[in-house]
Amino acid sequence: NPIQAYKPPQRTIMLPSHPSPLPYLTLFLLPLTLTLFLNLPTTTPTNIMPDEPTIPILDISELLNPTSEEAKLKTVSSIKDACVTTGFMVITNHGVPNNVVENAWESVKEFFDQDEEVKRELSNMSSDYPYGYEQGEVLAAGKDLEKGEALSTAPDIKETFTIGPSNPKSGMPERIMPMTPVGFKENYEEYYSAMENLASVLLSSFALALDLPSDWFVPKTSHHLSALRALNYPDQKGMQPEPGQLRAGAHTDYGSLTILKSGGPGLQVAKDVSGEPSWVDVPHVEGGFIINLGDLMKRWTNDRWSSTLHRVVNPPNDGKNHRRQSIAFFHNINGDEVVKTIPSCLDDGKSKYEPIVAKDFLMMKHLASVKGVIEDNEQEL
Repeated sequence: NPIQAYKPPQRTIMLPSHPSPLPYLTLFLLPLTLTLFLNLPTTTPTNIMPDEPTIPILDISELLNPTSEEAKLKTVSSIKDACVTTGFMVITNHGVPNNVVENAWESVKEFFDQDEEVKRELSNMSSDYPYGYEQGEVLAAGKDLEKGEALSTAPDIKETFTIGPSNPKSGMPERIMPMTPVGFKENYEEYYSAMENLASVLLSSFALALDLPSDWFVPKTSHHLSALRALNYPDQKGMQPEPGQLRAGAHTDYGSLTILKSGGPGLQVAKDVSGEPSWVDVPHVEGGFIINLGDLMKRWTNDRWSSTLHRVVNPPNDGKNHRRQSIAFFHNINGDEVVKTIPSCLDDGKSKYEPIVAKDFLMMKHLASVKGVIEDNEQEL
């Protein structure tokens, strides 16, 4: 640290025959005064999110193959700091095989490259089947609903394809998968399974960070409602977005945590405050995953952990092709789980939130964001 390493410079001063001592005392004391002043502590309390959040990049190899308990707990501590301050982090050395990621990534690209009519055969999203293909979601509407405001109507500039869990105990309908491209079903489902496993590792670390047993989340996720969503943000050349219309409007995620594979920059986060947010770019790390917390984790922890506002901005108008792709795994807990504040997170025995059934909360937020999509699908029936 250059400040800590600073030492007052050595000076040779020639004194006149009758000097006044004040100028020379100042020369000697000023560097010492600066040193003491600059070394004063300037840390931000760990339970307050900074105005411009810093997104940490964390190596989580110690969670998978710990060299020692101390090393593992050091990683857990870093994860906890990220959950408290920003609710966002980028993880590396996560253990997901490259070929699993690459196969799913290529299959997703091939799927979105198909003709519109082929993709629209999977436009079967409804209140009973909250999955499938769509291109009319309004993510900001979920936040509007939470604030009791009029729902935003300008759709995000993207198209998506989503599947839910395969476990019949989840209570969700059977998956409807595309027939093409060849290999899509196998690659997409393999990626889903890899994300399930990674989410379990992360949740175990979350439990430790909350001073809970490492398996605390296990019975709460035994028949989870997690969804896997592929997203394509088309190039906007020749397109004129409506005022305020973005690739993905400002929102928070609904569930426990999200694992995002991003194809490039464009994702931004900000403090969820009234007034004009201050947006910060999330770093793009090749081979890494972006992790963020959802609203249910925020409720569980009584706001001690952050479910942070984020968005995907429109690309620059520079004549280049700015198509963007990502794959998001939204980890959602058991639908019948009642989410209430963890006892150790209560403030003087009180919670900011009433208990809520997970599926009721998730569907309320989701249906607000796809209200227009479902209405259009029902009209076409």
